[in-house]
Amino acid sequence: MDKFRETVLKCDIVVNKICTVHYFEYSKNYAFHGEKHNFWELVYVDKGEITAVAEQERFVLKAGDIIFHKPNEWHNLYANGEIAPNLVIVTFSSKSPAMAFFENKKCKVGQREKSIFSEIINEYQRAFVTPLDDTFTTHLTRRKESVFGSEQMIKIYLEQMLISMVRGGDIPGRTLSRNNNVNANLNLLTGYMANHISKDITLEELAHFAGISKSSVSQIFRENTGCGAVEYFIKMKISAAKKYIRENNLNFTQISQVLGYSGIHYFSRQFKKVTGMSPMEYSKSVKALVEEVEKHRDNM
Repeated sequence: MDKFRETVLKCDIVVNKICTVHYFEYSKNYAFHGEKHNFWELVYVDKGEITAVAEQERFVLKAGDIIFHKPNEWHNLYANGEIAPNLVIVTFSSKSPAMAFFENKKCKVGQREKSIFSEIINEYQRAFVTPLDDTFTTHLTRRKESVFGSEQMIKIYLEQMLISMVRGGDIPGRTLSRNNNVNANLNLLTGYMANHISKDITLEELAHFAGISKSSVSQIFRENTGCGAVEYFIKMKISAAKKYIRENNLNFTQISQVLGYSGIHYFSRQFKKVTGMSPMEYSKSVKALVEEVEKHRDNM
C-alpha cells in the first residue's frame, strides 16, 4: 500500500459562495436603478429581450444571451417597453484566477449551459425557501428539510457551467441529455409547439410530425423536461400568456383567443392550475412588483 500516492485534484474554477439566485418574469416596462457589489453577477436571458448596462456600455441581450458583471462593476438593466423578459440572475463569489475569462464577457450560451441553468434553479428550490423573484433578497434562507446535497449541487452545476463556457461548451464525459439525436428531436418538437402555440396539439400529432413513435416523444420530454409533451405544451401556452399579460397590450379574453382557448373560463382555469393564481392575480402581482421597485428606487 505504501507505493500508492494520492493526487490532489486541481480545481481551475471554484465557486466559494452563492449570494443570490433569481428567476424573474419582468413586465415590458421594467427598469432597475443600478448597483455594484464585490462579487460576480451573471444575467442570462431565458426569454424576451433586455438592455444591460456595464459601467458606460449598453448591450441589448436577447433570448440565449448571457452577460457577466465582474466584482465592483456598476451595472443596470431595463426592458425595452415592448418585449417582456424572463431572466436568470445568479450572484456568487469566486477567487479563481481563471474567472478573468468572464470579465467584460457577453455571449450566447449553448444547449448544455441552458440545461445547467434549469438544474441550478431546481436545486435552489430544493435547498432554499427564499423566493426566486424577490428583487430585494440580501440573504438566503435554508429549507428546514432540504434535499440531501442540494446546496453542493448548485456549486457543482455552476462550476460546471463556467468551465463549459471556458472550454467553448464542449465537456467530454458526463452530459445532461443522452445523445445529440435526443437534443435534435427535442428542439424539433418544441419548435413545432412554438409555431402552433394558438392550436391544440396531441401526442399523435407530435409523433407524426417528428416521424417517431408516441412513446419516444413521451420519453424525450420526460427525460429532458420532467413532464409529458402535452403538459409541456400547456406550460408553454401559459408562459406565452404571462408574457402577454406583462406586456399589457391585450385583455384576458384576447389573450385566450390568441392562444386558441375555447373560452376565457377554460383559459383562466388552466392558467391557475399551472401558476397557482388567476390571470388577474398574476397581473396584479406584476404591477405590484413594478411599483415596489419604483418605490425602492425613489427612496434610494
